[in-house]
Amino acid sequence: MRSNLKRILVDAEKCAGCRFCEMLCSFRHERKFGTQLSRITVLKEDKYGFDYPVLCHQCEPCFAAAACPTGALSQAEDGVVNLNSEACAGCGLCVNACPFRAVKLDKSMKPLLCDLCGGTPLCVERCPTKALSLGDSAPEDPEKAFGNLLRRWGISG
Repeated sequence: MRSNLKRILVDAEKCAGCRFCEMLCSFRHERKFGTQLSRITVLKEDKYGFDYPVLCHQCEPCFAAAACPTGALSQAEDGVVNLNSEACAGCGLCVNACPFRAVKLDKSMKPLLCDLCGGTPLCVERCPTKALSLGDSAPEDPEKAFGNLLRRWGISG
């Protein structure tokens, strides 16, 4: 396992649910504003009053890339998962393979994944509450991470 992988870290307690990160991401990549075009998704749980940004954890190995039958997804040395759009069959297997639910499909059935904006993620730079940061960290087990979040908020899983 590579130890120098960077990924976006989330401090859920600081997230205000403004979805500014989603708008920045969609505009940076698609030149349009829209949550469906963003590589980050803010899950909102109004019943309990918390918001949680979901995005690629740069897992190694990348489960979404491993599930791709055409090899359209590949992981670079820096951990970023890249898409060869021409090789993508639009099957959606990558969506189900990601344990963090960080992969979604655009209207043309191509996966949208965080590419860390080439090393300078705009969502991190511009997050008004500083809920997002770029750091060296191995991703947590998704069930453990979500369970820890629920416990911090006093919600039974």
